[in-house]
Amino acid sequence: MTCAKVSVRSLAIGIFEALALVTLSSTAWGAAGNPLPRCSADARSFYLMRYSEAPSTATNTPPTTALELATVPATGDVTLSTIWNGATAPTPSQWDGSAAAGATVAAGMGKDGYIYAMRAVGTQEGWTYPGTWGPPGNAWQTHSRRYEMLRYGRSGVDNLGIVSGLGTYRTVANNPATQVNGVVDNRIGVNFNAADIHPITGVMYLASFQSGGFLNRLYLIDVTQTPPQYLSTLNLDANIPGAQSGDFAIDAAGEYAYGVAKATGFLGTSTSYRIRLSDGHVESLTANLGIFPFGAAARLPNDPTKMAFYGAFTQVMNLPAGTLGAIQNTAFSDSADAASCLPKLKATLQCTPLSLFDADANVSTCTVTLDQPAPVGGIDVALTPPASNPRYSTTCGTSIAVPAGQATAQCTITATPNTVPADGNVTADIALAAPAATADYELGTPTSAAVLVQNDDALLASVICTPTDLVDSAGNVSTCTISLNGPAPEGGIMLNLSPPGANPRYTTDCGSSAQIAAGASQTQCTITATPNTTPGDGDVQAPLALLAGNGYSLGSPNAAIVNVKNDDQPVVPPSRDRVEPVPTLGEWAMFFLSLCMVGLARRRNFLR
Repeated sequence: MTCAKVSVRSLAIGIFEALALVTLSSTAWGAAGNPLPRCSADARSFYLMRYSEAPSTATNTPPTTALELATVPATGDVTLSTIWNGATAPTPSQWDGSAAAGATVAAGMGKDGYIYAMRAVGTQEGWTYPGTWGPPGNAWQTHSRRYEMLRYGRSGVDNLGIVSGLGTYRTVANNPATQVNGVVDNRIGVNFNAADIHPITGVMYLASFQSGGFLNRLYLIDVTQTPPQYLSTLNLDANIPGAQSGDFAIDAAGEYAYGVAKATGFLGTSTSYRIRLSDGHVESLTANLGIFPFGAAARLPNDPTKMAFYGAFTQVMNLPAGTLGAIQNTAFSDSADAASCLPKLKATLQCTPLSLFDADANVSTCTVTLDQPAPVGGIDVALTPPASNPRYSTTCGTSIAVPAGQATAQCTITATPNTVPADGNVTADIALAAPAATADYELGTPTSAAVLVQNDDALLASVICTPTDLVDSAGNVSTCTISLNGPAPEGGIMLNLSPPGANPRYTTDCGSSAQIAAGASQTQCTITATPNTTPGDGDVQAPLALLAGNGYSLGSPNAAIVNVKNDDQPVVPPSRDRVEPVPTLGEWAMFFLSLCMVGLARRRNFLR
């Protein structure tokens, strides 16, 4: 009967814990918000998590963490910019007296821009257990809090739950059947105090490098799964030098983890070391680095040979020697951890093609490209879009969103089709605007583009001369009008001509070119006949023709001919040898003359 009661109670407790995990996942996840701000690739910055214990009078109160962005100048004090202070998230166990968690002393920056941190249990945290269900002394069996993984973002903390496979604990203190086994039993041990995330693989390397911990082990954890998963243990070929090491940082290449270990005792000196992550080989580097421990370490984005170490102050480590630079004052904390700041993404802009015509289907695609996929929440890249112009339209606005997981986003510039001749060319200028200081990207190269929208409706040039026939007398002028079928563009247009050849029979002001002013559509020149009284000098032609050139095409008519004709008849002088012809009479005149002659003859006969 008793066994049956315990079984039912165990089942109930197991269900309760499962419900607690479901509640946690539905209410706590997402509280972290967007990924943490990134740092300029030229900055000496890192994330510092300053740990504070609750006052001794505050029972069942967890420690807190202030998450800050630390900037290390070349010399002088380190400046801190607060992201948040004291953020917490619900815990997955109903036996947790503090009921909230948020502090850490072992964390690293994930490839997704979130800090992943092992929960730290403070000295004032309580924990509860129903005393009627077993001896209170067995409550430690359910102590799983040091196995919880936290996630830090811009807005706060998510509790991702217990790292699967990492630690040993029970869901019911007095029931061994409820035990969950792991590679380490840290229920009544010490906090994990050193961690970093491999910059290439994204795997967390976790350690408890202190008294009560393990000085020769690194636990590998996949932080990308929910809950996070224990992967394997890297056994070192030796203990780290000294008795404890507050933190370590993995270099940019992912080859070594660098740390500073302190010898036993308050006056114990420190020695830098590195661990080769491929095989766990431990190598001591530089000794006699002082007596202060360093609880926090992070690589700096501006230089792969530099790391920041923080304890009572900040010092920059030089790789691979492991030497420390000058002391730089930094705000104090009870303990701390650090994580690298991901470098800002580089944004570039290109438009293809860069030349369009004002005809159908002439589109330029402008692509904003990041040098790596956008993080959770995506990235809005600020733009300076093309100015409004009726010659084109655009989908490019004042910003463009690159979705999470993508590296590109596109907008377009489209030429407006028209058949207007000589409306000229216009340029659609687009550029990446200067990002805000808090933006997660910075500008690469190129950052701007100029898309040329060209007129493809050519002006047609023609010429007409009026009149086309002249005579070589005074005032005989032909006016030749050179015309376009639309107004000349800005700056005017120069038309090429083949002028009439030189000839004494005429003069002309038509040259080898003709300029039509901007906005005008025609110009004129003349061909003038040279007056003379020379008979028999014949006729001549004055041809004028348009030639091909820039900015126009040949219309019709594109040539004209002006005829200059002789109007002077020759004078014929009289000649003595010339027989003048006798004038003749017409038929009727001859008839009447004949009648007269007949009548005259009869009269003569009558008079006889």
